[in-house]
Amino acid sequence: EDPLSEFRIAARAQLDNKPLQLSFARMLLGAQRADEALVVLHPLRKREPDDPLLAWFAADALDALQEREQATRLYDAASRGVLAELPEFLNARARHAFRTQRFDLAARCAETVVSRDPVNQEGWCHLSTAWRLMGDAREHWLCDYEALVGDVEVLPPQGYADMTSFLASLGTVLEGMHTASRGPVNQSVRGGSQTAGQLFGRDIPVIREAEDALRIAVERWLTNLPDRAGHPFLARKERSVQCVGSWSVRLKASGRHANHLHPKGWASSAFYVALPDEMLAGDAPSRAGWLQLGQPMESLELDLPPRRLVQPRPGHLALFPSYMWHGTLPFESDACRLTVAFDMQPRR
Repeated sequence: EDPLSEFRIAARAQLDNKPLQLSFARMLLGAQRADEALVVLHPLRKREPDDPLLAWFAADALDALQEREQATRLYDAASRGVLAELPEFLNARARHAFRTQRFDLAARCAETVVSRDPVNQEGWCHLSTAWRLMGDAREHWLCDYEALVGDVEVLPPQGYADMTSFLASLGTVLEGMHTASRGPVNQSVRGGSQTAGQLFGRDIPVIREAEDALRIAVERWLTNLPDRAGHPFLARKERSVQCVGSWSVRLKASGRHANHLHPKGWASSAFYVALPDEMLAGDAPSRAGWLQLGQPMESLELDLPPRRLVQPRPGHLALFPSYMWHGTLPFESDACRLTVAFDMQPRR
């Protein structure tokens, strides 16, 4: 019932193990248990009141609890030391800056991140959001939602009469993998389940066939992307990709993906295996179950609409840069929304 129970037992047994305590506090924060994280951090901060790392973690917890003034003081204090140019800290401070309406600070944090780490997806995501809020046209250079978002029809692998028969075989196997009763901790799934471990690479014929078919579709998409020197996505384009993460998501009625980004990818995706019939109606005004891009995650408390909506279609693959905010609109249906997703890096 408690996914953190084993971690909690270990942390309580080793109170002097600072790395373990910090890891447990970060896990609690990721699980939206900021009040518990502060309890873990309190004795550490009492022993080391000037430790900037502890100040940062406490600031994250206070920010999550909407204690914004206290969080601001701790972020400011932590930024005067060794954390000043650490991308992970700067990304956290940028999130707080968005919540406190200091968009220029968010932009400065993000600019430092991408100057230190040019492939940092969260830094580029934050920079696009800051540019949008400040009316800076560079947002459209970075996030060209027409040119950089793909909706690619996937061809059925050899041995299948058509895409319908392939999706039926793939769907049967994927359904058997969805054994969890809830979504994983600190992920975007709301009202559904996600397969554990890597999906691709399993010794299951239809999974191997899906991986090959999707790679071919991605390579076809890559050939149509424009070339743009100096662009954080297009300048890294190669002829093919390698997967750095793959999984399946099964959403039930009222299910959705909360808006998020993929920090470990270069390009990300959603391949539609099975969808409720009502989701396929192109004239549905609610756009229930559709993919939305460009709307920041809810916890940033920014009143911004999505920049683009994409209707899911069985056998189609949605593709986009990993630094783009993306999520899905909730839907109501007795049928499930079943997808395969994977993150990619360019293959040289």
